[in-house]
Amino acid sequence: MNKNEPDSIARNIKKYRLLNNMTQEELAQHLNLDPQYYAQLERGERNFTLQRVVSVCRLFRIGIEDIVDIPADDTDETQDLLQTLHKKMSSLSYVQLLSLDKFIEDIVPYVK
Repeated sequence: MNKNEPDSIARNIKKYRLLNNMTQEELAQHLNLDPQYYAQLERGERNFTLQRVVSVCRLFRIGIEDIVDIPADDTDETQDLLQTLHKKMSSLSYVQLLSLDKFIEDIVPYVK
């Protein structure tokens, strides 16, 4: 199973919850969630939102790559990806580019 799949994300969050000696109820409270709803998230019955993943990372002081698999840097692949992203971004509207910029500002600090 790919580490980016929702079940893997849930498993990784559970791992950090347990490493921090926290119950499901305690983590649910930190995330302002109903404990039953949180249990469904952890079982993979529901998907964590990006906002909740970021909240978990802040709480446990870990990077997003500890929860979601982010491939290692490879110069050739990085250049190819940058070219692909540039092509995709050239067709975005101003509002979409602002949203992308905000996303980058909010997420990149949590990537090691």
